[in-house]
Amino acid sequence: MKALILRNDPDAARDTSRALMDKGFQILCVETLSVAHALIRVDTVDLLVMDERVEGQLTHAIALSGERKNPYLSTILLTDRKGDVTDDLYALIPTLYALAGMETSPFIMGQLALCAVSNVEEAQARVARNVAADMLAEEPALPSLVRVGEPAIIGSSHDDEEPSCADLALAGPEMAEVAARTLPTPLERIDEIIMAEVAAVFRNHGMKDAPAPIPTISPAPQAQHAV
Repeated sequence: MKALILRNDPDAARDTSRALMDKGFQILCVETLSVAHALIRVDTVDLLVMDERVEGQLTHAIALSGERKNPYLSTILLTDRKGDVTDDLYALIPTLYALAGMETSPFIMGQLALCAVSNVEEAQARVARNVAADMLAEEPALPSLVRVGEPAIIGSSHDDEEPSCADLALAGPEMAEVAARTLPTPLERIDEIIMAEVAAVFRNHGMKDAPAPIPTISPAPQAQHAV
């Protein structure tokens, strides 16, 4: 078992180290936050014993970083907080096993340390809770409704389904107008388009206003002379 100790008071750090060594721990005793951060990233630690504030800064991030390295890590935090103000720490630091006062005796610290790493069932339950929380936090990816490069048909349940008559009736005029604006009209179709528009005018307004056709006179047949 390996313990990392980070305390402001060198004498308290020495006494805590001796108490944990008597319980069978290997000790990493550091004095600064930077060294503690470096060790927690490269080594696997089973127990953290830290003052809540070192060098005027909170040590919570060290516990969170250590959990990523070892999910079964346990943390004992020494603090001057009292009462309800300590409740949020257990939600903030999942590895937090116990809170102790700054003047806690080395003997009590040794007992707490041994209990923290021996409570395997609590550590397993904590890891299971964290895994379940991570799974709930993951949002499922939304299915793609439109495939890139292919037209989307709203309401179609199959990719290869042909558009219905209703789809064509609704989208046909708009698509024809877009095609007319974007695609050049071939020269050979201009006459057909003009004739179609003229025919549409006569169908809509009738033939009453149209000028009377000019009669054509056929040439009279030539008389045949009998010889």
